[in-house]
Amino acid sequence: MKTNNIPYWNGKQLVCLCSAYDFPHRFYGGKCDGYDMAKNCFDNRLSCQDCNCLRSDGCDVLDGIESSKECPFIIDFCTEYEIKL
Repeated sequence: MKTNNIPYWNGKQLVCLCSAYDFPHRFYGGKCDGYDMAKNCFDNRLSCQDCNCLRSDGCDVLDGIESSKECPFIIDFCTEYEIKL
């Protein structure tokens, strides 16, 4: 089982371990909104350099100003796995 809050393919679907639920769940289902994934991206600066949501004092997605659907890291992830948000 993964522990880095990045969804993973279990052979049938993308499984997420974010804080939306206390158990593994389908990525972007129900309360799972990609927030933990965006936070992981921001904390590790994975693809924030050219992001329109990045400000000198934080991130518009993490501050609730923008939807996690605007996060380039999530957009790229969803494109890779052909997920429609």
